[in-house]
Amino acid sequence: MNIQKKRRVTNFIALTLSSLAALSGLFWLVFILADVLINGVRGISLDLFLQDPAPPGMEGGGLRNAFVGQLMITAVATLIGVPVGVLGGTFLAEYARGRKLSRIISIVSDIMVSVPSIVVGTFVYAILVKPFGHFNGWAGAVALAIIMIPVVLRTTEDMLSMVPWSLREAAFALGAPYYKVIIQVVYRGAATGILTGVLLSIARVAGETAPLLFTSFNNSFFSLNMNEPIASLTVTIFQYAMGPYESWHAQAWAASLVITLFVLFITVLGRIILKLRFGKGNGR
Repeated sequence: MNIQKKRRVTNFIALTLSSLAALSGLFWLVFILADVLINGVRGISLDLFLQDPAPPGMEGGGLRNAFVGQLMITAVATLIGVPVGVLGGTFLAEYARGRKLSRIISIVSDIMVSVPSIVVGTFVYAILVKPFGHFNGWAGAVALAIIMIPVVLRTTEDMLSMVPWSLREAAFALGAPYYKVIIQVVYRGAATGILTGVLLSIARVAGETAPLLFTSFNNSFFSLNMNEPIASLTVTIFQYAMGPYESWHAQAWAASLVITLFVLFITVLGRIILKLRFGKGNGR
């Protein structure tokens, strides 16, 4: 009886502490999101998306240059990071399956996922900014692509590994070469999971500031030239938040809300895709 009572007390204490920890984390999450929502809604307007920044100290203007620059950098990073990540994950899951090399690369990828983004920024600065003598948008895209690659690689490896080997054997029996088996059978079976990994990697880099401070830097003017410093939304938020003008602060809050909603949308979309794909399978 004493043992049962002791177990109940221990269980109650553990449950209480766990609940308090969960509520504490949830409170700060809701507090931050509510703060961004309340302050961000005040600065949302069409001018924010259609106008370029006004001169310092003057009211009005917008962040069109930053929105366009962020989209360009993220798009180029996706074009670089996604193919490399998918091909790397394919190599690990298909050609290096069970080998020591595969385990080493997987461990390195897991480490890269948790590496501070500022380290990636300084690395790209050393190889793509300093040698050329100026900041540029390409360097920013490469920095974000390096952050995306481990996420896409590990997701692709995991999703391809979940495809039953019997499907490959059936395709081999029909005389299909390995590369066609991968493209037409394995990729189709893992397409939903790979797409989810791609979306999550985009959400991962959408709010990065540190790498862009060292690479693309920023630009107060509208520019589509990736060979020069180019504006980005995250760096603009950082500079405006540190600025002395209330109009800058309002635009920084509004831009923060836009990024938050974008990341939320990408995350929810990934969850929906996973649920539609694997939820139906579980239902059968």
